[in-house]
Formats: sequence, structure tokens, C-alpha cells
Amino acid sequence: MSEVAGDSLERFEDSHGEIREAVEEAAGLVVCTDFDGTLAPIEEDPDAPEIDPENRELLERLRDAGDTRVAVVSGRALTDVRERVGVEGIAYAGNHGLELEREGSVVVHPIAKRHADRIERICEALSEALAGIDGTGIEDKGVTATIHYRQTPDEAVPVVREAVDDAVERFGGSGIEKTDGKEIVELRPEVRWHKGMAVSMLVDDHPDDWLPIYIGDDTTDESAFRAVDDGLAIYVGTGETDAHYRVPTQSGVTPCLSALAEWHAGTERRPRADGIER
Repeated sequence: MSEVAGDSLERFEDSHGEIREAVEEAAGLVVCTDFDGTLAPIEEDPDAPEIDPENRELLERLRDAGDTRVAVVSGRALTDVRERVGVEGIAYAGNHGLELEREGSVVVHPIAKRHADRIERICEALSEALAGIDGTGIEDKGVTATIHYRQTPDEAVPVVREAVDDAVERFGGSGIEKTDGKEIVELRPEVRWHKGMAVSMLVDDHPDDWLPIYIGDDTTDESAFRAVDDGLAIYVGTGETDAHYRVPTQSGVTPCLSALAEWHAGTERRPRADGIER
């Protein structure tokens, strides 16, 4: 799907008819969602975000519905996002899919594992280099790292970014790449892997007539939107995106999840086209 700029993208709330029809016609749902900025509001302190209680309840409601799979796909470490969401019986992807937990087993990308020592050395170097700059956070997530500067004074941001470049050049070699997010720099192993691939794996676990859905708010979610191009891709925020629909603010995620749960619940006893009662 081509990029759509600004607010010209159809809003979820204005497209209930066609979205409801897609949900009701599907034999099942694979509902995947980001965490920060989606299930939980963005906070100045990266350790502060907590899932909205209503969103947790809706994930549980979707989990318990028939013919439904729920997954949370995050840039946070797997253990971190699992603890913050706190819902059992669903799938989790951490570190943009480099860590994947499904059906009770955890798989870590083997190349990412091998680069964990480089990530650690870069984080140690940055802890020293940025010690005197207020508002900067360095988050070592094992196989990836995130440098936060949301609370850093504007004049110090170039210093932070230059320090990241220097540390990656010294300790990362050709094996570590940098990507930008919302007032963060993320460091990851240079492997062809992203959220979209993790979402594709989760979708492929289910029959072709199940509807894949992804909800997210950041540039790192664009690959996941493309992975569900034959389903429903829902972007939280404004700006350009490959998603199909928009929820303008994070507070709109709750009514979005609620509508999906309600529409799917209404299909549970409806006869399918093949004559089998759902």
C-alpha cells in the first residue's frame, strides 16, 4: 500500500462498516499490537509506561474469544514487555522480534545472540561518555539497546548522537546498525529481521482465512503494517504511514480494541460459509 500523508488516511472510527464486515467475515483473528504509544501512553521516563487497565482487559477478552490469537510486539526486551503487559496465554515478541515467545517456548535470533557482547560494550562506553548530560538514558536490552534523549536539553542532543556514532564505530564494527525512533536511537545487530517478520511468523501459524491485524504508532511498526497488507493495519498518530486506517491518539486504542472484540464476539455462533457453526 502506498504511503498516505497527514490526516487523509481514513480514521478507524469513520470506517466501522467496512472494518466490521472484514472482522465478521473472517474465520478467526490474529491481533498483534505494539506496546509503547499503543497499549500504553508514551512517557518522558522510559521506565514509567504502564498498560492502560482497559487495554489489558480487552487483550484478555480477545484471548478468550474463540478463533483468536493475540500477540504484543515491542522494541522492549521480551521479559520487560511481558511483565508490563501481564497477560498470560498470548504471544510476545521483544526486541523488534529478535526474541519471540509463542506456545510456551522462547526463540532468540542466533546472530543477535552472538552480537550481545558488542551491544554491552557500546552501552558501557556510552554510560561514561554521556554521564554528564542530563536526561539521557541508556537501555541495554541484551540483543539490542536504546539510547533515550526525550528529556535531554535540545542543545545537548547533537552531542548525544555524536557519542552514539563514535561508540558504534569503535565497538560495533559492521555488525551493529542504528535506527531512529521517537527521540531515541536504537542499536541492533545487522541482521535482516524486524517486527514485520515476527508478525508474519505469527500469522503463518494460523489458517489463511484468519484476518491479521496490527496496531502500532512508530516507524518501527511500518514493516508490521506491510506484513498484514491483506488484513487490517491501524496506525496510532499522525504523519505518513503504510497502514490502512488511523487512530489519531493513543487514547483511541481502547475503543478500537473494544470494537474489534465486540464485532468478533458477535460472530462466534454465526454459521460459516462452509456450513460449520462457529
